[in-house]
Amino acid sequence: MAPNDARNYPSTARAARKTGLPVKFVIDSNQLPVPNPPRESLLRRFLSASTRNIAVLTDYAAMEAYKGDTLAGIYKSMSVLSEFPKQVEVLKSTLVVCGLHGRKAGLQRRLVDERQTRGFPRFVAELRRAQQGSVLYQESLLRHGLEANRHLGRLLADAQSTGAAFKKIAALYSKDERRNIREGLHYTDEFINKTVKQVIQIAGLAFREHPMAHIRPSFEEVPNTFIFRVSLCTYLLALDWAANGGAEGATPATLRNDIVDMNFAAYATYFDGLLTSDAKVKRVHAEARLWLSALFQVDMPSGWQGAQISLPPP
Repeated sequence: MAPNDARNYPSTARAARKTGLPVKFVIDSNQLPVPNPPRESLLRRFLSASTRNIAVLTDYAAMEAYKGDTLAGIYKSMSVLSEFPKQVEVLKSTLVVCGLHGRKAGLQRRLVDERQTRGFPRFVAELRRAQQGSVLYQESLLRHGLEANRHLGRLLADAQSTGAAFKKIAALYSKDERRNIREGLHYTDEFINKTVKQVIQIAGLAFREHPMAHIRPSFEEVPNTFIFRVSLCTYLLALDWAANGGAEGATPATLRNDIVDMNFAAYATYFDGLLTSDAKVKRVHAEARLWLSALFQVDMPSGWQGAQISLPPP
């Protein structure tokens, strides 16, 4: 599969031209700020290519935009999206999404926060007022920034134990199996069965412990739940680390960022793709879609199997 780099990425563009269906990509936070030079903004090129192209915004993308120097960060991160406010779809918070059932009908639609999506043009207007000096709107942004920094701080604390957990996962796989992952070779039945068993066990534990997972999904619904998909992506991340030397030397900040990235990878499996410049996230996301479709019989959005198109030249 071709990587979704600046010129070529999986999409439903040709199908969309025939049917009028939108093309929806989850946006990694590394794609939000305007790069230097600005003409090379992949996000701007994606949105300007067609009014049917939709940027899907998660709560983690927003938190990444708010963190640190909140006002400077949010102004910079929202600059491109502010040019296309009607081409943005805002998802519900991950806390809420983790409690959604996994019935196939309406799967993608259930993730969307209709109120915030409709209100995004108003948010853009308020953002401009803040940039122009409105203390009222600046204070509102700073409150969001405070909460974003708190949440990411909690994830940083949790990441202290992530390296050890990844080491335990790596120990389940032989040197040959880790080499097969690294070199993209075929997986054995033993490898597949072991991995599926581990992912199901980890997801099951997450279902039992998550405060919003009040109803256990049926066997058929499990692969459609976000808890399962983010568990799969995180496990595949652990295997990626295992295949490339292990995560023992990784800093908590690096592992925290990796865990945040797995949310982008998992959300993108519900849509036509993921806009990111991170090679590791691309690998995990592509691998997750293959596992979901081949082993868990999940119907992927057609964009992943759709035509490869080129964006307008910069």
